[in-house]
Amino acid sequence: MKKIAVIPNIYKDPELKITKKITDLLDKSGAETKVLNAECKSEDLSGFDCAVVLGGDGTVLDIAKKAAVYGIPVAGVNLGKIGYLASVELDELDKLASLDKNTHIEKRMMLLLKYRGQQYTALNDFVISGKRASKMISVSVEADGEPSSDYNSTALIFSTPTGSSGYNVSAGGPVIDPTLECIAVTPVCPHTGTARSCIYGKDAVFTLKNVSSADKEVNVSVDGGPELPLELDEIIKISRSDKYVSLIKFDNEPFARTLVRKMKI
Repeated sequence: MKKIAVIPNIYKDPELKITKKITDLLDKSGAETKVLNAECKSEDLSGFDCAVVLGGDGTVLDIAKKAAVYGIPVAGVNLGKIGYLASVELDELDKLASLDKNTHIEKRMMLLLKYRGQQYTALNDFVISGKRASKMISVSVEADGEPSSDYNSTALIFSTPTGSSGYNVSAGGPVIDPTLECIAVTPVCPHTGTARSCIYGKDAVFTLKNVSSADKEVNVSVDGGPELPLELDEIIKISRSDKYVSLIKFDNEPFARTLVRKMKI
């Protein structure tokens, strides 16, 4: 990999000391590096062989989704707490010198939301919830055209395996090996004891309808970010995206070991 984009984090590396250490390391290895703005767009990443991103999981997630448009792999340098998406820790920066040698690419599936003629992708999850966290909402769900369930809960999570270790697991859903391809549907604080988290195949297509009472304000969040209003009786669709995030890994660490090291499970 010869042309590498480096995306700094001005909040966690305000003096860019870590950023400079990384660019110096990469330059010495023979790579051509360019430091991009942290708010870069997808098109700014076009033409690069890979991107090195400094920050926590949220920052890596944001850049990885932008890079996925062009199929560009991403190496995350963990400046956060867990660093579930990270490729290296701060004491492992030397590994970046071998980006084109001792690495493999791990593909991660994303979800696609069709909403009012627009499309949104999520590497972690889409969450349908009320504007007020304590308010119960009702969402009717069809899977592949067949009635699935009417969920009465404070929220409903549609998660990828990558996102399963986030809000999904906090709500009682399973932690899923991120290299698998499937979709987890998990209600948050369901009104009935029979509502459980369910795992669907990667090709499942979900049709959702807001059937809450007219006084409930319901939103759809995208990877914990943008909140899109969902009107009464409005219909949206969620399915697997045809785009994949490519994460650079420097070892073939077993999933079980990652759980112990990163999540203390």
